[in-house]
Amino acid sequence: SIGGPFLLEDHTGRTRSHLDFRGKYALVYFGYTYCPDICPTALYGVTDALERLGDKAKNFQTLFITVDPKRDTVPVLRGYLKHFHPSFIALTGTQE
Repeated sequence: SIGGPFLLEDHTGRTRSHLDFRGKYALVYFGYTYCPDICPTALYGVTDALERLGDKAKNFQTLFITVDPKRDTVPVLRGYLKHFHPSFIALTGTQE
């Protein structure tokens, strides 16, 4: 099932839950860092939209949740996010 409570590790190694993002609109993107075209293109689009929003962007939180947790480790996610909007948070967990 998609949605509901979660407990995942972010790209800094911090444990995060759904409660951390209360009060913001969440844009959740499921992808993986080895995605050659679609994932980065979509995330660049979100980056552009947030930049255009200016100060209003603080009301949004983009969450990149990996579907490949074996390869998308915390260091890999941290490096990947350097290419996108600084507010993005990447999350990983177990395969389950």
